[in-house]
Amino acid sequence: MSGASKRELLGALEEALRQALASAPHDQVLKCIVTALPVEVVLDDSAGLHGGKVRKVSVSMPEELANAVRARTGEGGFSRYITKAVDREIKHDFLGDLLDELEAEYGPVPEEIREQTRRMWPNFEEGNEQ
Repeated sequence: MSGASKRELLGALEEALRQALASAPHDQVLKCIVTALPVEVVLDDSAGLHGGKVRKVSVSMPEELANAVRARTGEGGFSRYITKAVDREIKHDFLGDLLDELEAEYGPVPEEIREQTRRMWPNFEEGNEQ
C-alpha cells in the first residue's frame, strides 16, 4: 500500500472517529478513554469525572425530594444530578468564604455601591429590594 493510500485511509478513519465522538455524550467518551489508559494515569480535576475518582456514599434525604430527583433524571442520572448540586453548593460556599476574607481585609462594601449594583442587576425591580 502506498504512502498516499495510507494517508487517505487514516484521514477517513480520523473523520469517522470524529463523527462517532461527536455523536456520543461527553461523559461517556471520557469514561471510555479513561478505561483504555494505563492505571498509572491520574486525571486532574478539570477532567469532568469528579477528579478521576468516584466514591459511593449513602445520604439520607426526604422521600419526596428523592422522588423528585428520580422523576427529573430517571434511574441512571440520580448520582450525576446530586453530584452537580453538591458541586454548585460547595462553589457557593467557597465564594462566601472569599467574600468574608475580602470584607475582613478591605472592609464592607459601602451601601451606595451595593445599591448601584442592585439597580444594574438584570431582574432588579423597584420596591422588591432584598
